[in-house]
Amino acid sequence: MTGGAIAALRVLPTEVELAVRIQPCLAERRTYERADRAHPCEFFADQGSFHAYDLRAASAPPTPTTLQPVRYAGRRRVVPELLSGCRKAPIMAVGINPNLPGFWPGKHNAVQPLFDDLLQYVHHYRYRAIGKLEIEPGAYSQLLHGRDDPPAGGPELAPVGTDLPVRLANQAMYEAYQALLDGLAAAAGWAGAKLSVGEDLSYGNMVACGSPRWITRPDPERPGLPVMTEAQQTGIVDECFTKRRYFLRQLFHSLPSVLLVFGGATRDAVITAMAKHFTAGAPKVGEDLDALLARRVVLRYGQLPGGKELAARVIFVPHASGNPDGFAAAKAAVISALHDEVSRGTLAFDGTSGHLARTVGGCTFCDNALYRIGPCDYAGQLVPLARPPNAPGTDEATEDGASAAQAAVVRERAAQDALLAAWTAGSSP
Repeated sequence: MTGGAIAALRVLPTEVELAVRIQPCLAERRTYERADRAHPCEFFADQGSFHAYDLRAASAPPTPTTLQPVRYAGRRRVVPELLSGCRKAPIMAVGINPNLPGFWPGKHNAVQPLFDDLLQYVHHYRYRAIGKLEIEPGAYSQLLHGRDDPPAGGPELAPVGTDLPVRLANQAMYEAYQALLDGLAAAAGWAGAKLSVGEDLSYGNMVACGSPRWITRPDPERPGLPVMTEAQQTGIVDECFTKRRYFLRQLFHSLPSVLLVFGGATRDAVITAMAKHFTAGAPKVGEDLDALLARRVVLRYGQLPGGKELAARVIFVPHASGNPDGFAAAKAAVISALHDEVSRGTLAFDGTSGHLARTVGGCTFCDNALYRIGPCDYAGQLVPLARPPNAPGTDEATEDGASAAQAAVVRERAAQDALLAAWTAGSSP
């Protein structure tokens, strides 16, 4: 390798590397693992194929929305999902794994995103908010020509490449997120607030691939739902959460100030995975959600080299779509808990942008040496975890201009990796 080629090598920022790794992960598990046994993650490929779409444009759209001109991509298997929204949003909602709306009655016209282009994939998960795409009902009926359309397999609707008329279908879960943000802005009395899902609240999952339910036993009310074996479930968690650390690496890059944990299954998964890191509230697996909501639970991330402690408030909430009555009853208490974090200074309002102030740590997800999907609206707020040379309290040599940006990436990754390494070491038995 020549000196010029070596000089051209780049260490990717964590947030960019994860996009490169996560997008093809299911295909790699299905293709490159041992041929004499099925990999646990093949469950997601074996559960069926779903109507999918691709963008008509050749690369990332120029506008910050997921509602774009699309074409039919046929029936395809699921693609692993990234965290949705701004990576430095101060509130993060956590689930076990993504839902597949197309499985449910009345939503068979849902279409899954399928992007061969990395920039389109990154753009989608940066700008996805409260809606997912579905085919316009009238157009969907015409495409069916009276045929049945089972959710997880069956004939394709049209030739691949056919233009699809689509619309954004707001998801009940994501609308609940927005309702909490609206309630927080009202409780805090923030004039001019523009709090929104995707900007002030990101959402992600402990496992990257989607399924209609996270179950190991058949649901008698929904007998057609895919069911994973207990060995598959254990293997999936081990591969995605424990071994590859996709969720944890996104979490430790984002470092949200508040985590919203929805529902009993996610409650138990989060508490089990993070049991040794709660410094207040002492949550227990199976504990009543109302009892958890009634007290302040704190998760510790760790300590920066300068001594600054990093932590998050964890708020446990009834599942907004699975238990809408429970969520409605708890909504005021959840908003009160969020407002309490404003009073404590954990969450802060930035009057200039109309959004919440960003969390500590650098980010180049939208604009970096590999790609650009748009400007960072919060660049002026971002404070790296690692100090640059010659910052107060350091005595390192000055970097030249050509290497400064790359050196900043290396420093930030090292700081994130050190935090996560210390955290996972503390998780060991």
